[in-house]
Amino acid sequence: MQQKLKYSYLFIIATLIYSAVFAYPSNEKLSDSSYAIAKKVIDSCNFYFESDKAKYSYYAEKFNELDLKLLVDSNFRNVIHERTDFLRRNYRYKEAISILTKAISIAESKRDTLSLAFFHKALSTHYYHLGEVDSTSVQLKKAYSLYEYLNDQAEMGIITIRKSRVAFDQGNFEDAIKYSFQAIELHKAAGDQAKMAISYLQLGNTYLYLANNIGAKKYFELASILFKRTGNEFGYAEAYSNTGLVEIKTKQYRKGINKEFVALNFFLEEGYAIDAGVTYHFLVDAYLGLKKYDSCIYYNELAKKEFEKSNYEQGFCQSYLNEAKIFLLKGEPDKALKSGLKGLEIATENNYKKLKEELNYELYLIYKKLNQPAKSFHHLEEYVKVKDSLNFNPYALQSEAMKYQLAAEEAQLYRQLAEERAQLQIEKGAKTQQRLINTVVIAILILISLFVTIFYLIKNRKLNRSLNFQSEQLSEDLKIKESLLSEIHHRVKNNLQVINSMLSLQNQYVSDDSLKRIIDDCKGRIISMSLIHESLYRKQDFKEALFSNYIKELLPRLISTYGADPNKINLSMDIEPIKLSLDDSLPCGLLINEIVSNSLKYAFPDGELGNIYISLKQLGEEITLSIADDGVGLNEGESYKSEDSFGFLLIDTLASQLGAELIINTKNGFSYQIKWASKAIEKV
Repeated sequence: MQQKLKYSYLFIIATLIYSAVFAYPSNEKLSDSSYAIAKKVIDSCNFYFESDKAKYSYYAEKFNELDLKLLVDSNFRNVIHERTDFLRRNYRYKEAISILTKAISIAESKRDTLSLAFFHKALSTHYYHLGEVDSTSVQLKKAYSLYEYLNDQAEMGIITIRKSRVAFDQGNFEDAIKYSFQAIELHKAAGDQAKMAISYLQLGNTYLYLANNIGAKKYFELASILFKRTGNEFGYAEAYSNTGLVEIKTKQYRKGINKEFVALNFFLEEGYAIDAGVTYHFLVDAYLGLKKYDSCIYYNELAKKEFEKSNYEQGFCQSYLNEAKIFLLKGEPDKALKSGLKGLEIATENNYKKLKEELNYELYLIYKKLNQPAKSFHHLEEYVKVKDSLNFNPYALQSEAMKYQLAAEEAQLYRQLAEERAQLQIEKGAKTQQRLINTVVIAILILISLFVTIFYLIKNRKLNRSLNFQSEQLSEDLKIKESLLSEIHHRVKNNLQVINSMLSLQNQYVSDDSLKRIIDDCKGRIISMSLIHESLYRKQDFKEALFSNYIKELLPRLISTYGADPNKINLSMDIEPIKLSLDDSLPCGLLINEIVSNSLKYAFPDGELGNIYISLKQLGEEITLSIADDGVGLNEGESYKSEDSFGFLLIDTLASQLGAELIINTKNGFSYQIKWASKAIEKV
């Protein structure tokens, strides 16, 4: 029977959670001057509450003197909530009731329905903590009616949870179960998961009281999930602690103890004295199961210290009941009797029916142990009377709980089906709309692509026309330039021929042999340049001429110019088909002319037979010109560098113009090797 009593503590959880977290929906950012004054007074009260009682009393009186009618509705509720919630957390319930009663009067005068509902709900909390059950019920009824008028299902659910607690305290367990399920349905309809978690927690407490551990654990775990999801650390700790209690009741002591210590740390850190004390009681239950009685006494004393902070009479009563059980199990019935009688006194004074039932049963066992049958029988009779007055039938209540649970699940199923149908319609509409959007987007993209394609086609066509026109213009210009260049080469060649003819005529009237040789040299050079321009004139692209053809035409003309016998002079040519640019052709042609002319003039005196060798080869980017004769060469002791000859000077100058390396060998005649690199080289 003692186990059943502890479940009554669990029903307080819902009230505490709401009061700590959900009593006021949110703090609004307000700038009203009256609110600022009231807020300053409240802050001063809170600050001096523990440090300076005189100043606290001063500011508390100042708050009572404030004209709260000047505050707008939201400011009004905020100020009253802050002041009374501070008093609740510090167990000053009567002081809070006085403030709330005044606030209700002001709200009635202002016809502020929302504030009225809010204050009646808050007033029920304070009456409940004072143990005034009838006043609590009255305030809850008023609050429910007002929230029903406002159609606030979430708040109606909270009021219904509190009705469940009151019904449980009065022994009306069937109503307690009914209200728990009604609260869940209201919270589901409101879609408020945070407050639905409180309903699950309360329902878990009900199932735990009915010894339905599986159902209790199910609802505690549901509450834990929702508390965690909504960020309610206090609610999560309560649900976690209750889950640990279920494990203790099912003899999973170590698992339960671990959970209780986790929850206990949170309660102690946050200053929740009542919850910490109740958690110590859960630990006492666990160590009783482990038969570690010293640990039971230790944690029971810690529970008393927490209850002293809040002057929680029901907690003290339970602590004395625990002591009676522990001392009896330890074989110390005298100590057990003392604690039992003290607990029974508190239970009788405050009409704690369940505790009174448990204590009478424990005293019956204690007196029996002390061999006092009369007193033992007396407490047994008292136990039966209290038990009968509670009219407690756990099997019938479990049946009722199952009935409400099935009804709730059926309603949930219908609601879920309706939501799924609505969701399917929404999804169907969304898919249709999405398909339409996709079709429009694709059509727009196709049109854009078509326009872009047409635009670029037109643009490319115009560009092609422009390029073709420019190409034709360039071709026409190129033809004109080629024609002009051809004409230039032709005229240069003709002019050089005229000069050559004039030199030939002039040479007929010259008797000086040296002067004739000079004129012949000039004619050879002119012929060399004339042939280059002629070859360029004949070339169709007017860019580069085949230089091998030029050499083959130049050498016979030079033999003719210097009057050499072609039968006595053997020309040996090893010439690769190479193209040279005009910049390379002129100096190279003059070099060949100058070297071959020197061989024709000096290498074969008196018509001697001889050979002239000429080679033109290309290796990579390098071109090599080799010219040699097997003539008389120089006399012993002579050097071509010492000769006062314009020809050698010209050869050296032309080689420099090409950027070539010039090597002259005078053994067995003369030989010249000229190497240079030219970017304009192309081997055919």
